[in-house]
Amino acid sequence: MHQHHPEFTQTSYLRIRAMEEAFPMRNYFASTKKATGNKIASMFGIQSKDAMTEHARSYGIQKIFDLHSKKDYKEETLFIACGIFDRYINMVGPEAFPKGTACSLATISVLMSAKLEQPISPSFTRMINLLNSDEKKTITKQGLIDLEADILIKLGFDFNFPGPMQSLERYLRILEYDNVKNVFEMGYQICKFSLNEAKFLEYRPSQIAACSALIAISIFKEEEDPTFFKNSSKKNLRLLNTDIWNNESITDISGYSIIDLKDCLFNLSDFIAGNLSPNRLKNFDIEAIKSVETYSEIPKNLKLNLSNLK
Repeated sequence: MHQHHPEFTQTSYLRIRAMEEAFPMRNYFASTKKATGNKIASMFGIQSKDAMTEHARSYGIQKIFDLHSKKDYKEETLFIACGIFDRYINMVGPEAFPKGTACSLATISVLMSAKLEQPISPSFTRMINLLNSDEKKTITKQGLIDLEADILIKLGFDFNFPGPMQSLERYLRILEYDNVKNVFEMGYQICKFSLNEAKFLEYRPSQIAACSALIAISIFKEEEDPTFFKNSSKKNLRLLNTDIWNNESITDISGYSIIDLKDCLFNLSDFIAGNLSPNRLKNFDIEAIKSVETYSEIPKNLKLNLSNLK
């Protein structure tokens, strides 16, 4: 049985969940709702071919990664920047947002998140200078200031929406892997990598964090301890160890059963396996995740007296 830190109570996880409900996110590309009468649309005269696409979004997210890396900002700054980027597009509607301004939105998102998270206030000019020569031609300081003002109004000056890092740290703590640096680094990279794919906007940040923790632990343990895994029915493949989560102790304190996570866990594992090289999940039966069932709450050795049912 895990010995939980007093801070990590079910109440603390419900508090995170409440924040996620207060700032819900979704895959805005899945919506067919058309934006009408929008100031952005009328300002730019957006045609359907010029509207935001998943490919353009991925470019914007990659630009955030690039600027974040060049500035060596904190992990939290990255996720807040991506949150600003996505929530603004969600508010104005992808049909009304010109994909050609994705770089401008990415740049101001990093600037705004740095103001919130970094100890030193960022410089607009220095951030623009980090862009490539083609990007600099279309981005001005005044243009970023104007876009920032619209973002503040659209998002109601409230940027307390949660990211996955707080949850990741807590989940690794209750799983007793918080002192394993490699596991945390892999978990962070998996959370970060998931930002590239719009479909992961459908999941709560805490779900992404939980699944990232499970995947990172499995990757770490594969070389260290093969007995950590059960064998799959498929030859030479292993099953991801979901038992470390799929038990009363972890389910009770986190508020997530393995059933709540398995759809996200499968999609995230499949995404990583198909897009990262080398494939660190090549020895695992990812399809088997779809068949995972919750642990039995009835002890196996319990003898039932069925005579009263006659």
